[in-house]
Amino acid sequence: MTDLIAYLAKCRIPFVEHCPLAGYSTLRVGGRAALAVFPQTEAQLVEALTEISRRGLRWITVGKGSNLLFPDGEYSGVALFTQRIMDCCLEGRDFRVSAGALLGTVAIRARNSALTGAEFLGGIPGTVGGALVMNAGAFGSSMAAITVSSRYWDPDAGCVGELVAEEHCFGKRTSFYATRPRLTVLSALLRLEEGNLDEIDQRMKEYHRKRSDSQPLKQPNAGSIFKNPEGDFAGRLIEDCGLKGARIGGAEVSVQHANFIVNRGGATARDVVALIRFIRQKVYQTHGIVLECELRAAEGDLNEMTPIAR
Repeated sequence: MTDLIAYLAKCRIPFVEHCPLAGYSTLRVGGRAALAVFPQTEAQLVEALTEISRRGLRWITVGKGSNLLFPDGEYSGVALFTQRIMDCCLEGRDFRVSAGALLGTVAIRARNSALTGAEFLGGIPGTVGGALVMNAGAFGSSMAAITVSSRYWDPDAGCVGELVAEEHCFGKRTSFYATRPRLTVLSALLRLEEGNLDEIDQRMKEYHRKRSDSQPLKQPNAGSIFKNPEGDFAGRLIEDCGLKGARIGGAEVSVQHANFIVNRGGATARDVVALIRFIRQKVYQTHGIVLECELRAAEGDLNEMTPIAR
């Protein structure tokens, strides 16, 4: 790690040692990272990834931290943040966007250019890179519907790769990238359609209203915790078990939307994991359905960390 720090300093790639992580999580939970790196450009991102991989260090790539649970203690690897790489270039009906571009920014730029197809991104608190990994979606659309291609860095091959159309293997909250965590998204090409600015604006306002009415937007949260099982909704199943308001430590099942866990103050990762386990067990006992986590953990798999007693 010491050699990496010296290298980053030499290359003027910003970093912070023993960096507090809670402020980089929308759930406001987490301890520290032994090292946090904040590249300013794609070139710096690739340079940092190359050196981290070459030294055999662990790392996790973070966008806005909106779908990620940091551990309570110190993450011994490198937290690599893409949030300062926010290029967003319009090319006709296409947007060429960097991994760190905010989804809300993409939606607004599209609206201002009278392009339709990105309205659903407006209220998702994440970045393009994270959205590609999990095929983020809402209101009947998803990244799969607008992604033409994407570029990534492969540290093992030491080169930039590209995926086109069906090569992304998009599925329900998953993709090619989700199954290959060593790959880091660099950018994407999104294709939209010409539309009516007023209609696009109204659609975005309606989506915002629906989110405000149904989701705990004013409380720290990490978005939907569980994937919807086939033919049903995770929130309905959890609510049917009477779990709205259930609380462990500072972590609570939202009384507004049962598929959200909110930080009521001082929540720890341990609280969140324990509550997830409790929810999964209760839903299984009541409905015979095993909920699969949509939330990711910086270390480990939440589905394995919260086993179901059958």
